[in-house]
Amino acid sequence: MKWLTLAFLFAASAASAQGVARFENVSVTDVVETTRRAKPAKWTFDDCLAWSVENSTNVREALLNVLLADEEVGAAKDAWVPTVSFGTSQSFTNFPSPAAGRDANSYGSTYNVNAGWTVWEGNVRKYRLESARIARSRMALAGEDVVKDITLGILQAYLDIMYAKEAVEIAKATLEVSDSQKERAKALMESGRTSSVEYAQIESQAAQDGYNLVQAESNLATARLNLKKILNLSLDEEIEIADVNFPDSEIAAVLPPKGDVFTYASGWLPQFGMNDLNREIYANDIKIAKAGALPSIQLQGGIGTGYTTGGAAWTSQMGHGFNESLGLSLSVPIYDGNSTRRAVAKAKLASLEYDINRDRLLDELSNNIESLYIDAETARARYASGETQLEATELTARLVDRQFELGKVNPVDLLVAHNNLLSARLGQLQNKYMAILANKTIEYYATRRVAMP
Repeated sequence: MKWLTLAFLFAASAASAQGVARFENVSVTDVVETTRRAKPAKWTFDDCLAWSVENSTNVREALLNVLLADEEVGAAKDAWVPTVSFGTSQSFTNFPSPAAGRDANSYGSTYNVNAGWTVWEGNVRKYRLESARIARSRMALAGEDVVKDITLGILQAYLDIMYAKEAVEIAKATLEVSDSQKERAKALMESGRTSSVEYAQIESQAAQDGYNLVQAESNLATARLNLKKILNLSLDEEIEIADVNFPDSEIAAVLPPKGDVFTYASGWLPQFGMNDLNREIYANDIKIAKAGALPSIQLQGGIGTGYTTGGAAWTSQMGHGFNESLGLSLSVPIYDGNSTRRAVAKAKLASLEYDINRDRLLDELSNNIESLYIDAETARARYASGETQLEATELTARLVDRQFELGKVNPVDLLVAHNNLLSARLGQLQNKYMAILANKTIEYYATRRVAMP
């Protein structure tokens, strides 16, 4: 069991690193362009997953959110950069009754370049930059959560198609038997060995089996449509999945301990990582709120000059009026109406959400894994017992069919045996794919990947 645990740990670690890398280096091209890979003639599970991740609008939206988070990180870095501005004023003054020797009109202008830089403000910029970077990581994990949902959705849709395809084959085989029985019943009726009423009963069963085939084909078309929706394929595109053979050993595969799966899953599931990052953001929010009670220091500087008509020449005034300024200002909060104290209290209360969310996530994961194991054990137990039942039902159907040919059983017994066989086959097929779905979902939680045979 120890080697199995190490294998799961290694697989989970490798898959986690690969998943995070998907959202590390994001460009606008990743958002606006879809994949250019050729569509396969037959889609494997890996083909479906790769295509969906590259074309999903949800994934592209997650990539866009990462780009927006990158801009927030850039904005947080820019808070450390000084601000520089240029200003000018132009004025014109009219004197209706000017003094002797003074012009009736006066024009003046000023030109200034001012700069400002925050020297210290309680490390608010530092905490906001940290939070922006954490939020960016959170957006990447949100993207991985989208990929997780896509993976499980494709797994369900892929197995639904496989189930529907086998159900169609069962319906076809059942209809062939019904048609054969109908022909034999017709011959028996014509020879007088059975009544027209009994023939009508068998003919009605054949019609019902024909309807069942149409319904099975409709279910297959619906299953394919569901997969096409996940893959974002147009409605007029046909899709055919690759044949996958699940041996009985796959159905009865030994499952890892529930506790191990729970530990692995809680370590890599994006929801848990996002919640952990939220805790770091909450911690920074508290520090930012506390900074409201700390002093701040601002550095200002500037250069300027000006000109007014009626005095010296423009060049002389601009030259002699040129000035430089530099100043340092200190702001010490004394009383802010309890706004800082309230902000700190609200930030601390908000941080309690981490514990609430983690408990909720752990409960949901525990219940989910427990349900998967119950589904897996129930389905494989039913499949094992269904094998014996199916063999007995097939044998009974063959014997009754033979006895009907000899005229030793009535059509009612034939139809009962026929329907029992159909029900057993479909029930066994359902048990098979319920077990496979549960097994593969557990495998995904334990290793972060789904391996098809």
